[in-house]
Amino acid sequence: MWDIRDNKIEDYHIYGIISSNHRGIEVKPYKKLVYNHFQNSGGMVYIYSRENEKKSLEYLEEIWEIKLAHFYNTGRLIFICREDFLIGNNIDSDKFGREIENALALLDRNGAKDKIVYITIDGFWGYFIGDDGQACYDFLKKLNYSGETKFILRYIMEELSEKYIYNLLENHELLLVDGVEDFEVYAPEELMYKSMTLLSRHNFLIYNYEKEMIRVEHLKTLGELMEGTVHDMNNLLITILGYAQLAMITENEEDIEKSLKIIQNTSLDGKIIIDRLKHHIRGSTNSLKTLYEFNDIVKTSIEMTEHKFKPSYFGEKKQIELVVDLKSNRYIYGNEYELRQSIINMILNGVDAMEGSGTMVIKTYDIKEQTILEIKDTGCGMDEFTINNIFNPYFSTKGNKGTGLGLNIAKKVFEKHGGKVCVESKVGEGTKFTIYFPTEEFMSNIAEIESRDYNIN
Repeated sequence: MWDIRDNKIEDYHIYGIISSNHRGIEVKPYKKLVYNHFQNSGGMVYIYSRENEKKSLEYLEEIWEIKLAHFYNTGRLIFICREDFLIGNNIDSDKFGREIENALALLDRNGAKDKIVYITIDGFWGYFIGDDGQACYDFLKKLNYSGETKFILRYIMEELSEKYIYNLLENHELLLVDGVEDFEVYAPEELMYKSMTLLSRHNFLIYNYEKEMIRVEHLKTLGELMEGTVHDMNNLLITILGYAQLAMITENEEDIEKSLKIIQNTSLDGKIIIDRLKHHIRGSTNSLKTLYEFNDIVKTSIEMTEHKFKPSYFGEKKQIELVVDLKSNRYIYGNEYELRQSIINMILNGVDAMEGSGTMVIKTYDIKEQTILEIKDTGCGMDEFTINNIFNPYFSTKGNKGTGLGLNIAKKVFEKHGGKVCVESKVGEGTKFTIYFPTEEFMSNIAEIESRDYNIN
């Protein structure tokens, strides 16, 4: 890799800049190069888009942090609008070439020693550059027959055909990659090696990052469940304390025995609550696929989130009504923990959308060979953009309160179990998720199911 201050960079005539639509104006890697060029009596022809026509000079001053008005007024900075040469969807290359030649001649008359033509190569150029870009390079080489002009081509990579990349590497002796305050300069073979090395590391880092984010999402859900467990245990302890105190102050043996029985039953309820939570935690690593009655998984998911529907959770003036209608009588072959975790995620997502007031309806029913789960809320609803993105990883409408992984993980789990997820939503009216699962007969041979699941012949 060459340093930007290395004199070798001045020996080339076509600079390729690898860039992106997402870099933002805070990235200003060319300001040193441009500043030195104008300070050394250089001139520039800048090809701009009509949408920036009124602010081209202002725009360049902002992104390069250089006062350019003087160079513009003295004819050493010339703007050419690319849309002026459109004929239908194509570019009039002869007219475009003559315009650039006239601008370069004007730079000569205005005393510019070194001349640069700056062009952003994006989807606009379409038919002119072709799929592989060779027509563009032939055009530039024809313009630069005297070898006195340098061309800076800034490539917007998201808008180029993959076929373009070979000729991009073939026609450049060096390529510049966007930095923040500066840029890195590579020979094409260096850039390919660097890119493959970074891609390999990137995939490894993304794998570890996603693993960690999934763990964070599970811990977040566990925290929600712990909140409900603490709430329920507190109520149980209040009941136990009340009847213990009552037993201590009464002398009637029948009343004492009644209080002790209530204490015993309440303690057993507490054990069930703790066992349920322990089972959930243990299931995160130990739960394997087997045959389950689907309604049982849904019931447990509702039980573990029922604290969210109590008035005390949101305050006495707010409450979410829960309507449960479980009519499925089918069995599903799957991982109980993963399914429960995913259903819980969807319930909690709906609760968050209602912000303490509304109705949630949870239904199960069977149609032919499928069992269907519906989770419907009367929350804020979603627009089309949000609907199209809610299952994308890290997409969240909750700001810092969400990881953007809950629905993504749930959808993957459902699909791994052969399920299909559909979503209907309108802004201000709420959202309904419908999940379709393939079902199994209770008497199905488990070995046959497992063999089919793992493609064992």
